[in-house]
Amino acid sequence: MSVYSVAQIIRIAKISQYLCSVEIMKQGLFGGGIDLELPEKIKNVRDDVEYWYGLDSTDDTLRETSNYLYALCGRFAMAAQGVTGGGGSISPTNPNVSLPAPIEFVVNDTDSQILAGGSSLLIPSYIGYNLIFSRGNIPQTMINTGGTYFSWDRDAGLFVCYGDAQLDEIFSLNAI
Repeated sequence: MSVYSVAQIIRIAKISQYLCSVEIMKQGLFGGGIDLELPEKIKNVRDDVEYWYGLDSTDDTLRETSNYLYALCGRFAMAAQGVTGGGGSISPTNPNVSLPAPIEFVVNDTDSQILAGGSSLLIPSYIGYNLIFSRGNIPQTMINTGGTYFSWDRDAGLFVCYGDAQLDEIFSLNAI
């Protein structure tokens, strides 16, 4: 669902009020089933939201009241957005998640994450992420083209490089 700011909803409500009035006039005596008082209801709630927004735009009640105003606009809100050309923003699914730290090391035969002659590394902190791997500052692919390449199991967190790690090679693994 898209999220509109209070100011965007006020602008949408102003246009919705007008569009609703025009539609009622076009439909004739009974307004085609549209609540004949809807434009006035939109105006009254919009005036209240706009007044309070002018006093204190950080007030906690503004979000709920402006959402009510948006709902009150009903089908006219969509048409109003077409008039303004504006849309809302889509909230990220989890904006506070940071990626795990990169793993960068020089291959040795005593204490590097992958020892010389080795080829695999279990990385639990990367589970669920995709992986970028570079070897000797050269980005690697998951496709076997006859040279070095790698495989990554994002569900198990298992990294395997093909072409065993060589002494003094620079490895860089990054979650994305």
